[in-house]
Amino acid sequence: MKARAESFLLIICGLVLAITIAGCQTINPSADNNSTTTDTQNKQANEQSLDTEVFPKDRVVDVKITMKPDDFQDMLDHASAEEYKEASVEYGGIKLDHVGVRTKGNLSLRSVVQMSDSDRYSFKLSFDEYVNQNLLGISKINLNNNYSDASYMREFLTYELAESIGLPTPKYSFVNIYVNDELKGFYLAVEQIGDAYLERNFGNSYGALYKGVMTGQGSDLTWLGDDASLYTGLEMKSEKSNDDIVVDMLDELNNGTDVEKYINIDDALGYIALNAVTGNMDSYLGGNKQNYYLYEDEGVFSILPWDYNMAFGGMGSSDVLIDEPTQGALAERPLVAKLLADKEYKAKYHEIIQKMLDGYLQTGTFQARIDELDAMISGYVKADPSAFYTFEQYESGITAVKTFMATMASNVSQQLDGTLPSSGDGSGSGGGMGGGFGGGQGGGIGANGPVAGAQPGAAGAQPGAAAGAQQGAAAGYGRAAQGGGPGGVPGAMGGPAFPEGGNGPGGDMGDFGGGMPGGGFGGAGGAQQQGSMSEVITTGVAVVVLLLTAAFVTFYKRRHL
Repeated sequence: MKARAESFLLIICGLVLAITIAGCQTINPSADNNSTTTDTQNKQANEQSLDTEVFPKDRVVDVKITMKPDDFQDMLDHASAEEYKEASVEYGGIKLDHVGVRTKGNLSLRSVVQMSDSDRYSFKLSFDEYVNQNLLGISKINLNNNYSDASYMREFLTYELAESIGLPTPKYSFVNIYVNDELKGFYLAVEQIGDAYLERNFGNSYGALYKGVMTGQGSDLTWLGDDASLYTGLEMKSEKSNDDIVVDMLDELNNGTDVEKYINIDDALGYIALNAVTGNMDSYLGGNKQNYYLYEDEGVFSILPWDYNMAFGGMGSSDVLIDEPTQGALAERPLVAKLLADKEYKAKYHEIIQKMLDGYLQTGTFQARIDELDAMISGYVKADPSAFYTFEQYESGITAVKTFMATMASNVSQQLDGTLPSSGDGSGSGGGMGGGFGGGQGGGIGANGPVAGAQPGAAGAQPGAAAGAQQGAAAGYGRAAQGGGPGGVPGAMGGPAFPEGGNGPGGDMGDFGGGMPGGGFGGAGGAQQQGSMSEVITTGVAVVVLLLTAAFVTFYKRRHL
């Protein structure tokens, strides 16, 4: 009887243990699923709020900055320092105090500094500069001054095109900027590539982030050796580089055969197509090899679109060879050369281009979108107190964008069907920012020229002429020999005037200094933590039941000794 009783008790305890474990395993996944569903719903709701309150595409947002007048004037007087000043900001009706505000830019900033009659700088808003806060999850927003873009639309249109082909794209919208209740200008707001952007597009923000910049070496992604410090053209924007995995990526890109191991092929092909079809050589494709980000997600790098005020004709010629779209030798851009040398990748690349031409860039669709935006923003452009251009030049700028894209679309279509060649001898598509800026009807600007962009056909307007700088100059932008300067594509109005014939329009709309906060583990990392917790609970319950069983049996035996 005693043995039977003990066996019976052990069976009962075993059943209790099995039921408990099964219950834990049944309940926890449900909880995880509910948590995942809630997280997804919260993310969708947050993005909807961003699209309607902070970055709407169907209206202009008022951004009201309030700061000490002396601080604002000091910021303008020392714009090149790019130092933050504290302010209160009401963004689309949402008010935050203790916000950092500073001037921003690279060539664009220096160019405006040279203008004696303008203080129309681009600005950066840093909501977490002084206190731990954000604007619906966004910590930094760039307010771009539409420098060298009489149409005010090039960057907006390019980001919208990028979205249409599924590229990870920062949020953006048109804004009217007020400082101490005084209207300062009509700008374009663009979300800074940082934690919120990365979480939204990759599900995490803890990977290595780099920005391709014009200074130094390495931004063309050619192999310089296994020392990460050699790649000075890749500016680290995250707190760490994940054990220099970027060097492993560059080694494989240049010397290996398994590029998919380190490169997100779809994003890379989309990025190349975006810049080629919009003629944007102020990018990885161009002579300055800049204006892109690289983000490492679990060892795989994506190239991220950035800075498009020079797209759709800002660079001049529409004669881009889609399979050799580089400004300079194709071999000097291994990301392009490596991918387009693969037949499968090239076919996918052509599909992306065709999708753009059949969709967003279809002539009727594209021009209708421009007209829609024109109807929305023209009143704001006309009232812009600090505009680089006259309203007539704005209207001509819109026509130039339409003309450029119609010509480009026809050219690219013929390249796709074989009517025109899509590649050459490996030397690239030629051209150069100097040639583009010096040529066309935009006209060169003579020394002390008073009119922004000059008039069509003005002196110095010959494409590639000495006054427009040499094509493909090392700096890309070039200086006019006799004070000449920026021009534009046929029909464009060129860039703002320079008092002493200085540098041409700058495309790099931001040297967005400062490291991206490393950020905690989110997304998949959070899911892993939840899974680990359920396993710990299950194991703990099992141990407790086993201990209770042992204690009960021991007690029972003692009772019957």
